Amino acid sequence: MRKIAILAIAMTAGAASGQNLLNNAGFEDDLGFDFSNVTNWNGFFGGPAGTFLEAFNDTGTAPRSGARALELTIQGDANFPTDGFGAFTGHVQQIPGISEGAEYNLSIWSRSNGNVTNAAELRIEWFDAADNNIGSTGNLEFQDLLTSDYQQFSISGVAPAGATRANAVVAVQSFLNDGIIADISIAVDDAEFVLVPAPASAALLGLGGLVAARRRR
Repeated sequence: MRKIAILAIAMTAGAASGQNLLNNAGFEDDLGFDFSNVTNWNGFFGGPAGTFLEAFNDTGTAPRSGARALELTIQGDANFPTDGFGAFTGHVQQIPGISEGAEYNLSIWSRSNGNVTNAAELRIEWFDAADNNIGSTGNLEFQDLLTSDYQQFSISGVAPAGATRANAVVAVQSFLNDGIIADISIAVDDAEFVLVPAPASAALLGLGGLVAARRRR
């Protein structure tokens, strides 16, 4: 009976750790832009006049899975003096119920969707119960690794003391003037935010497998 109980505990710990805590993780449903539902993806924009900014999932860009993917684009216009530099656009989703001291992993699948002459980034922001930003993990800048094929990019971070929620953020920006005009477009799909198993849970999982192997002999 004791061996069976250990195996059950291990299986439960593994299932909880692998749960994706994001809603609309594949960007299949309509996105938010007014933050009336903060647990969906909500778009944000900023930049000089004349800059083309896009953060939508109904553009027809090819997804990795399903019917839709998120497209993030910044394109300057040579007819404007700013040329689109100093712009940003992306999406953010709030994840409640964060446990301080626990490790979490944020991952996305992404590919180039045209030119990539500026920055693409991924980060986790941490907030306390009073909605104060108390830290962040990232930014992971992955623009130099993008190809025409989807690849997975991820970051992991430990929730600081006092953290009760997190923000998952994916964005593109043109803060660094490194070309004639700002020009970046990427596709993003199949995002995931998961609790990383603690060492104790991992040990339980290993012990559970060992018990199961012994019972089969």
